[in-house]
Amino acid sequence: MRNAIQGAEVRRTDVDSRRRWWILGTMTAARAMVAIDALAVLVALPVLQREFDVPYTDLPWIVNSFLLSYAGLVALGGRAGDALGRVWVFRAGVLVFVAGSVAGGLAQSLGWLLAARVAQGAGAAFLRPTAEAITVAQFGRHERGRAMGIASSVSTFFYGSAPLVGGALTTTFSWRAIFFLTLPVGMACVAAVHMLLPRAERAHAPVDWRSAPLLVGGLGCVLIAVMKARDWAWASPTVLGLLAAGVLLLGTLVRRELRLAEPIIQLRLFALRGFGSGTGVLAAVRFSYIGFSVFSVVWLQDVLGLTAVEAGLLLLPLTLPSVLVGPVGGMLYDRLGAPLPVAVGGALVAGGMTATAVALPHQSYPWLLPLWTAMGVGIGLVSIPAFSEAYNSTPPDLRSQASGVLETTREVCAALGLAVMGMLVAHVQGARILELIRQDGRIPPDRLPEVERSIGRAVASPEGSGLPAGIPADLLPALKEAVTDAVSTGFYTLGAITLLAMLPAVLLLPRRPPGRSAEPGEDGAGRPA
Repeated sequence: MRNAIQGAEVRRTDVDSRRRWWILGTMTAARAMVAIDALAVLVALPVLQREFDVPYTDLPWIVNSFLLSYAGLVALGGRAGDALGRVWVFRAGVLVFVAGSVAGGLAQSLGWLLAARVAQGAGAAFLRPTAEAITVAQFGRHERGRAMGIASSVSTFFYGSAPLVGGALTTTFSWRAIFFLTLPVGMACVAAVHMLLPRAERAHAPVDWRSAPLLVGGLGCVLIAVMKARDWAWASPTVLGLLAAGVLLLGTLVRRELRLAEPIIQLRLFALRGFGSGTGVLAAVRFSYIGFSVFSVVWLQDVLGLTAVEAGLLLLPLTLPSVLVGPVGGMLYDRLGAPLPVAVGGALVAGGMTATAVALPHQSYPWLLPLWTAMGVGIGLVSIPAFSEAYNSTPPDLRSQASGVLETTREVCAALGLAVMGMLVAHVQGARILELIRQDGRIPPDRLPEVERSIGRAVASPEGSGLPAGIPADLLPALKEAVTDAVSTGFYTLGAITLLAMLPAVLLLPRRPPGRSAEPGEDGAGRPA
């Protein structure tokens, strides 16, 4: 009898173990789905610009609509999972994300697509933090590191390969395939959760729902003002009014969060030296990386004339090295602390951007390959040490909130960086092309928007046949130089901003390996006391 009971217990343990790993696979698939759909669309931007016939200044919104929604809601998503039930919130997040993806795949206009991207960002904001919490809850301390390592590696791999996946789908089928790919994956995740996780009753703890609209509204006003400044003029009442409204909403948010006992964005965490400096490093890199990636893809296709899959393949040096070098950054952090790997990585990122700006006028990819590889290595060296320092410097009882604050800060800075890059490219490109067509004299200056929209189509067409009637084909090389000059100017600016933003953060990083001293609430090994 005893042997039978022991055998039953062993079988039950084996079943529970397999169930936990199946749950891990489900959560990892959901996170990978978000990573692919969020980034794969980058390589389709020039194709979308030609299909919807919109100006370059509108392209960043395809990325920023997702980032704005995600950044404004991710902290709320994590809090909602804790308060209302993680399984329920995860399932709802997946369904919203899938619905937004399908809507994006069916989009017939830019406005339609932007609304779908907002829905995707909202779904991802509730999906990702609850997926991580569900994963952590399934494993004991002796298995948790291995499980999270596997989940992180798989998600990072898909994150790194997303541009190639997006390029292959766009070139082989259509840009719409990027969005429809989500449907089977998302439905499989919902079905797996239904079978693997028990139906827990929904909790009813209080959630601060009012703060998210303040963040989304305030950030949205600022982004719209910056990105449309060329069209509306900086001194116009519309731009100034939007900037004032954004400052007012964000100021109200800060005041509200500081007064609440349980805010969704715990701003007091920035008073911790390690958290503030680590988050500052990650925000600086994110600020520059998204804008750099978007306009690198646009330049590869609209100046060099590459296909989407070729652009996705050539973008891999920016992404895959960070996957491979990330563990090295983690080991350096364990032995030496954060300052050295962060300083070296930051120098590679800022230097790579500046060198790319210098090399871009050659209009040749071989010049860029070593520079982009160095940037990818730099991002890998920066990311894990900066994140680890921010996380380890936070008291254990605040680490869930710290994760939400860090994620929100990174994505807010990504959206702002893309807006700044878009504004710079729009201003410089418009000025260069306007000067060009005035000197040429064959095109009326009022056709500037039409000329800008036609460059990519002309490059992709044989012998400039994609140019509209009345725009001479012999003007195309000069137009390509104008685009290159504008993108190069943006890269110079991003490199300088990255360097200036990272310097104080690196100087403020604690100069100690994590095992030699401890922040309050931890022992000498960086573990909760």
